[in-house]
Amino acid sequence: MQYTIPEINNGIAKVQWSDGTWAFVELASDMTEAELDDIVFRITPPHLKTGTTPSFLSAGASRTASEMADPVFMEARAAWEIARQDAYGSVTDQIEYITENGLDAWQTRVAQIKADNPKPSE
Repeated sequence: MQYTIPEINNGIAKVQWSDGTWAFVELASDMTEAELDDIVFRITPPHLKTGTTPSFLSAGASRTASEMADPVFMEARAAWEIARQDAYGSVTDQIEYITENGLDAWQTRVAQIKADNPKPSE
């Protein structure tokens, strides 16, 4: 998508798109053309970008926004997390354990599960 730079003042460029919308971009003396184009692409108003609609989405859909976990962090924690989930068992199993053995016994069990399967940062 095309853009113009109508003004540059004190290391700040005004970026303007074909429909008249604009934004400011902070420049750096060592910035490359590719870096500038990337920054402008990222801040381009969505209505100027073309794309396709994913199959799971339709007009009028109601969804809940949530942050996506960092895939690198997810890989790093996957082993300990899976091990803990397996050790805890289902929610039904956990409630049954508490009912039959008491909350103190469950808390002791959870502490042992965590000790046996520590988070990477622990």
